[in-house]
Amino acid sequence: PGGVDGCAERFRRRKRQGQKKDGEGGEEVTICDRHCINGMGLLHLLGVEGLVDRNVNVARRWFEQGKDFGDPESIYNYAMLRLGWMVTELEDLPTTLTDESSTATKPGQKQKTPYDQHYMAHRSDTSAANTDAKTYTGPSASDHNVAIQELTRAASKGHLQAKHKLGMLYASGSAIPKKHGRPSKVVTPSCTSALRYFKSVADAGHTVSRRNRAAWKQYNAGDYESSLRNYLAAAETGNEIGQVNAAFLLEQGYCMGMTTKACTYASVRLWRAAARQGNLEACLRVGDFYYYGRMKAGPAMAKKDSGSDGETATLYDREQYLASLEAKAFYFIPGPYRWTRYILYPEELFDVTRKWVSRSVQNLREYASAKSSDASSNDKAEAETSSSQDTCDESEGTCPAKGPRYAAEDDAADEEEDEHMAIAAQYYRKAAEEHKSARANFNLGFMHEWGLGLTQDFPLAKRHYDLAGEDANMAAAIALWAMDVHQKTVKFGMMLREHGEGSD
Repeated sequence: PGGVDGCAERFRRRKRQGQKKDGEGGEEVTICDRHCINGMGLLHLLGVEGLVDRNVNVARRWFEQGKDFGDPESIYNYAMLRLGWMVTELEDLPTTLTDESSTATKPGQKQKTPYDQHYMAHRSDTSAANTDAKTYTGPSASDHNVAIQELTRAASKGHLQAKHKLGMLYASGSAIPKKHGRPSKVVTPSCTSALRYFKSVADAGHTVSRRNRAAWKQYNAGDYESSLRNYLAAAETGNEIGQVNAAFLLEQGYCMGMTTKACTYASVRLWRAAARQGNLEACLRVGDFYYYGRMKAGPAMAKKDSGSDGETATLYDREQYLASLEAKAFYFIPGPYRWTRYILYPEELFDVTRKWVSRSVQNLREYASAKSSDASSNDKAEAETSSSQDTCDESEGTCPAKGPRYAAEDDAADEEEDEHMAIAAQYYRKAAEEHKSARANFNLGFMHEWGLGLTQDFPLAKRHYDLAGEDANMAAAIALWAMDVHQKTVKFGMMLREHGEGSD
């Protein structure tokens, strides 16, 4: 009721009512439906013969009202109107301007605002010789700026047409003619921006959407292998949802007969691809893979099998892989305070104790039964060992040198661990800077505190703990208290070393 002016007035009353304190606003004001507002704008823009006259200015006012309500369709239509949509097709620009100029001074008629009077004025070009000749010259630079701003707003709400229009604008750019001189560029071409919007439209298209929906249904039905295949097909097109879900399934152990190493690297590859697109969970998962050392293939994760060609291949055994992950879960706990987990979860301590006692009793039984049968073989082995030791000559190089080899292996392992920690810190930092992730900030603080892949820096660690404390107050408070004790311990140790060096 009341048309566009009535809707605008009720919207302003509702806004003022929301700004007042509870109980002071009186009866709640009913506002117009945003979808109906957009429909009214389209009716006035396109017109209905014998019912609604075509009028661009009235349509614009309806779209502006829907834009204030946050309706993405109204925002898109308003932006397209600023870009000249349906202006030349309807050919009502001269009529609208003439009617405004001829009827603005009639008694009892509402006076048009300067904005209403001149909204379409910049679109006409009046020559000095013929003042009645008005021709459309296209949208101005300000029209392009407003249109891109509103299209971006509609695209953020998921409007596909707005995304496609932005992609078209950034793909080819846009220029406005000048009366004298070269055309002025108002939209600079950007392949990166165009690709981002086109990709977003393609991801919501029928082909990729059908793949993801089929994979989702198969996953809920328990057909994980088929679900993984569909998610992989979507992931290879660059779809972020497909990459995340395929990486998750690979991480859970559904590897379609791949080797353990190939399965792990395939999962990390997809997590990293999703992280490059800005996915928060992917950034954290890649960081966790490197931080907890899960990129290192263990012997318990694979089994040997001889193929038809006689070569031995390392095949994937999901049950054995998951069992190994469960066995190493204690070592996936970050930091030197792993024992604190059993304080928080005492039931796990009972389970670990039971398994340890059971394993110890079993080993003792096997040792007792095998001791008598292996006595003779042990005597023979000792005799062979003593004879080999007698013939060993270090000068000739016949004795194995264990020390240097083991030292080199330890150095290589330490170097690999430092490299993995540095990669983990890189992804945690990406999650912290781009998404303000409390978990990423907490991990960075812990790594700076203990010098894991990063330089040990207590002030910087405190900064990250403080940033994490905005969403995780208790964990950050405990970490800050522990870091204070750690820092004092380090300072006390340095003081003792300096005192010892001074006494020497």
